Amino acid sequence: MTRTKKLEVRCYGELVGYLAETPDHVIAFQYADAWIRNGFSISPLSLPLGNGVFVPPEKCRDRFSGLFGVFADSLPDSWGQLLLDRRLSSIGIDRGDISTLDRLAFVGRSGMGALEYHPTREADFRIETAGLDYDRIAKECDKILSSKTSDQLDVLYHLGGSSGGTRPKILLTENGRDWIIKFPASKDPAISGKREYDYSLCAKDCGISMTETDLIKSSVCEGYFKTERFDRKAGEKVFSITFAGLLEADFRAPSCDYETYQKLVRMLTKDNASDKEQMYRVMCFNCFTHNRDDHTKNFSFLYTNNYGWRLAPAYDLTYSDTYWGEQTTSVNGKGSNITDKDLIKTGRDAGLSKDFCENSLEEIREKTATLESYLQVKNLQKVGKTPPADRITEINKGFII
Repeated sequence: MTRTKKLEVRCYGELVGYLAETPDHVIAFQYADAWIRNGFSISPLSLPLGNGVFVPPEKCRDRFSGLFGVFADSLPDSWGQLLLDRRLSSIGIDRGDISTLDRLAFVGRSGMGALEYHPTREADFRIETAGLDYDRIAKECDKILSSKTSDQLDVLYHLGGSSGGTRPKILLTENGRDWIIKFPASKDPAISGKREYDYSLCAKDCGISMTETDLIKSSVCEGYFKTERFDRKAGEKVFSITFAGLLEADFRAPSCDYETYQKLVRMLTKDNASDKEQMYRVMCFNCFTHNRDDHTKNFSFLYTNNYGWRLAPAYDLTYSDTYWGEQTTSVNGKGSNITDKDLIKTGRDAGLSKDFCENSLEEIREKTATLESYLQVKNLQKVGKTPPADRITEINKGFII
């Protein structure tokens, strides 16, 4: 297979610029003249609008396969990479024979966000999504994760090959709206989909902006989590970039704090108050509900001509742990034993009022109480202890059923 050496980057049908592989295997970028005149910076910290060739810094070579972060956002994460590698193997191509630009070409027009890569090597088949058997999809996902052969590989690749995250998922369109449906990973409990759905309901009740969510019924587990995509609107693509892509920060390990996040929000959104408040609420929610996987790829910005840069709706809010046992994103320099004082200081440093910080914190604490009961039960069960009956009853009456 001939390795791809150059790609066009397009957005909304317009040529943004060109990607080209250098002799030392990093991927340089140059804006197109028309985009410089009429477009916007697709990564304000690394790729300001202007002439010249941009070469990624050293850190991008290990973290992002030699790409600038904004283009690495287009690559699928572990689940999508696994599907691509399996599909390449099925057509006789070894994963070691393709370059980073080849992988972007396989993403083509189907990546998350609005960037597209041409010439594309996307699969040329289409899958009918009406009447999908979600339990069967979950079973086939489990086969892939267990290194078994699946006769539904083409279907899974088409439906989820460009998606991000580690959990198996599919992307589909229903009645003009675009959705993500998640399935349990091999180590996930049967309640994982129901739990993320319950977290989404609780987060919305706490004043956190999220897209519409739903729970798909299942005969083999508690259900599959379904959420509307924020990078699609009425069938049209919306430009998005993760904090990891923007900061070119390693999302696999602790690398940032919420103070940095707030500074980024203030800078890009021109100190938009509602976005700062959203970030504060999400920070409190994550700390109160044991969502420790709050890494840089789980936060994003959107860009539109009408509103400029805005914080994207929250996503991936659910119970999660880390092997180091702390929040991935620190609060006031702390990953554990985070106090109200730490949370409030972070909000105040972002320019939020003391009243807002204190009132929001207490509201979120109160509204996440049922989730907190669930966490206490889980922690007791983890160490082999039997939770009190009243805690179980409280949970059954609340979000987690």
